Amino acid sequence: MMIDHARDYARAPGVADPMQLDSVTPLLFWMRWLAHFCAPVFTLMAGVSAGLQSRGDTHPAPWSWHLLSRGAVLVLMEFTIIHFAWTFSLVWPMRYAQVIWGIGVSMMVLGLLQRVRPTVRTALGVLIIAGHNMLDGWHPITPTWLHWSWAVLHDRQVMPLWGDLTVRTSYPVLPMIGLVLAGDGLGRWLRDTPSALRRVWLVRGGVLCLSLFFILRVGNGYGDPHPALYTGSFPHDVMSMLNVTKYPMSLSFVCMTIGPALLLLAWWNAHTPGWAAPLRTFGQVPMFMYIGHLYLLHALMLLLALLVGYPFSAFDFRARITGLPEGFGIALWQTIPVVLMMLVVLYPPAVWYARLRASKRTWVTRYL
Repeated sequence: MMIDHARDYARAPGVADPMQLDSVTPLLFWMRWLAHFCAPVFTLMAGVSAGLQSRGDTHPAPWSWHLLSRGAVLVLMEFTIIHFAWTFSLVWPMRYAQVIWGIGVSMMVLGLLQRVRPTVRTALGVLIIAGHNMLDGWHPITPTWLHWSWAVLHDRQVMPLWGDLTVRTSYPVLPMIGLVLAGDGLGRWLRDTPSALRRVWLVRGGVLCLSLFFILRVGNGYGDPHPALYTGSFPHDVMSMLNVTKYPMSLSFVCMTIGPALLLLAWWNAHTPGWAAPLRTFGQVPMFMYIGHLYLLHALMLLLALLVGYPFSAFDFRARITGLPEGFGIALWQTIPVVLMMLVVLYPPAVWYARLRASKRTWVTRYL
């Protein structure tokens, strides 16, 4: 995720889509493809976390309220704290409904469904993930309420609000709702299943997802609105197979990313490797890391632009989303050392905040 966000500041003239096979370098393609795992795994793990902690069976009303309020806080943060991290501007006219918004809405739906049997919720989640691509061809324009509702659920759109203010549904939420509902069921299963049995079934689930992905992409019949284009060139055909739709997350996209995630979860089921200890620390404070890295990365790029000689007059927070001068950017390979530096800088605050959360549970630490 951090590499992908740092890549947003790299110089890539004329490249609007880093997955466009006929106009990008293999390095850019693979950097972007690796980042595909982040959003669906974050979303699934939000559901897993809810399932592991669930008190809905015995206290449905308080648990439902917890999920509703937590989801609402995430949606609010997307359009305020996180929006400002990307723009450093109070006047940027477009709001972006991105991954935190999608997770927030999905958690609110999970909260509303707490009185529904867990097995039914899980089955509904799987059905949404598997079946929502049947709706790919539907793009209602009128009436306005339907157009907006469908843009939120399934059809990535830019919608006018008032004046110059607009909102882009970068992450339509329908498949994300499916992932959170399925993740809630997975979390309950993990909580109640012996370790050895967990590992066996996680491996089977991962293999099933990857097998389904391969079948869907080879057949090109269902699972993604953009079929793979096979030319006989092995590198091109591999990239074309992997070039699946992220907005909204297609069935093929989910199978491609969740399959390896389940295999990794099976591998680390009994014991997390010692070298992964810093990752565990970051994982204990995920929202802290998410917000912290956005602010740190943006501030570093502004400072770098000043250091390389751009005058203050070249910064424009109305014309460009980051406010950075026209033509400024880092080389693609430099995103890696930038991210390594950010990890080093953010690690001590992450340790501090993890300890704070463990020792003092306030309303702030509950939601961050």
